[in-house]
Amino acid sequence: MPVLQAVERLERYAPGGADTDTPSWGREGAIALYWLGALALTLLLRLPEPFAFNVPQTAASVWGIALLIATLAFSQWLYAQVAIHEERPLNLIGTPIFVIGNSLGETLAFLLVFKLGASIGDWITQLIGLTGSLSRCAVFGSGFFAFLIYGGAIHGFFWMRIFPPHFREDERARKIRKFRLWSESALSLSWCLTFYVFEDFWSVVIFHAIVDAVLMLRVRPRIFRFVSSDSGVAA
Repeated sequence: MPVLQAVERLERYAPGGADTDTPSWGREGAIALYWLGALALTLLLRLPEPFAFNVPQTAASVWGIALLIATLAFSQWLYAQVAIHEERPLNLIGTPIFVIGNSLGETLAFLLVFKLGASIGDWITQLIGLTGSLSRCAVFGSGFFAFLIYGGAIHGFFWMRIFPPHFREDERARKIRKFRLWSESALSLSWCLTFYVFEDFWSVVIFHAIVDAVLMLRVRPRIFRFVSSDSGVAA
């Protein structure tokens, strides 16, 4: 699949961010602007999903919650097989800041992109006169495709340049990373279905928070610490 191949190349060859002990307001500022930009667009476009709590609706659906749990478990198990922290200490300050901020901010960005793609799909189906189940599938597929493109781009061009290199490069890891791209696509599918079928933003936030927590525990990037380790103050 060309999209997955492109993401794999981005992940493998994108230069990792400078992993220094010096806090960077430019780096943290870029992350904060990303979150705030998504929030501003959400408010500007008056998206209703963040202001409705539809988690019980998702949880009541056996297939919906099962898909979320299964895709999360598989993707994070694979991620744990290839991600390394290279003896970096646990980031006690940055971890909760990143998990809370990114699970909210980036999920807003994901919702915006999915709805943009779905809107384009809806416009096209109306233009060609497609209706019924085929129309709904086309609308969802358009949103999902936009989600995949955006997810690969933001990770390859933004996150992979902020986080230090953190993937094993042995033969086994390279094979697992190819499977991991499929697992990440399945995870994305479960999130998009949650957006589309249940109009549920907060379940995706919860599952995204788990993904971010695994990243911070497994990779331990030095972000949002605000003090240097050589200053004598633990961060």
